[in-house]
Amino acid sequence: MPKCYLFSHAAISAVVVAIFFSATVSGQQKDNTNLKSSLLLHVPFDGTFDARVATGSSKIFTAESSERKKVQEGNHRKEVTIASGKGRFGDALRFADKSEAVVFYDGANMGLRPENWSGTVSFWLKLDPNKDLKPGFCDPIQITQKQWNDAALFVDFDRDLPRDFRLGVFSDYKFWNPTDTDWEKLSIADRPMVVVKNPPFSGDAWTNVAFTFENYNASDSKTAATSTLYLNGKSVGSFVKPMQFHWKIENTAIMLGLLYIGDFDDLTVFSKALTAEEIQQLHQLSGGGSDL
Repeated sequence: MPKCYLFSHAAISAVVVAIFFSATVSGQQKDNTNLKSSLLLHVPFDGTFDARVATGSSKIFTAESSERKKVQEGNHRKEVTIASGKGRFGDALRFADKSEAVVFYDGANMGLRPENWSGTVSFWLKLDPNKDLKPGFCDPIQITQKQWNDAALFVDFDRDLPRDFRLGVFSDYKFWNPTDTDWEKLSIADRPMVVVKNPPFSGDAWTNVAFTFENYNASDSKTAATSTLYLNGKSVGSFVKPMQFHWKIENTAIMLGLLYIGDFDDLTVFSKALTAEEIQQLHQLSGGGSDL
């Protein structure tokens, strides 16, 4: 994983304030102060793969697989392009075909805290998962240092038709599965996931995906954390259990488009769990994260 470059708070504030004061809704300045002040990462994919706002490196990186043993700065996946004017807001990130290679952003942009960690991740997808995806699981986003089931946050489409959409919130493996029970033998209640049947994705319209996490790494390991999945501004389910996450942040990645085929736009990460009202506000912004 490349070395992280920490942007100064002043530099980030200058960018966000400039974006904020250039945004208008119906001729009125929209007050998004709470959202703006907690923004950690914003990637609008407008003419570039790199982030507009970042607290770690703003660059996109490419690796040979999700194991990320060989890393290059920049996008080196030929089937991943900027689709001019095709985004929910401006341009979009387009995955024309699946690949074992992955593109990703610096995990330092997640704002990990050793205690009482909370946050929100939001983005837009445009695809028909039952027609556009090839056989197998597909993760539009996966955030981890290790593996999908070990200190990882992700959303995925499962492999069976019609495809369910799922939020995975996996603590350190030994914390959530201390008996090392085989996945197929775990009860549904013991699987740290939120499952949505018949999700509202379409190849003709954009769908906003957001998930919040709150009270991870609580000082008391028995204190429950809450993880909530939202689609188009509405809560579709929560998972409530204690959560412990331990990453070497320099080895952690925000990976996009694992075996994904479709469009992806306006990735934002916040340093707090947004309220239901704030999620709705984010969903309704006329220019995506650029309205902040």
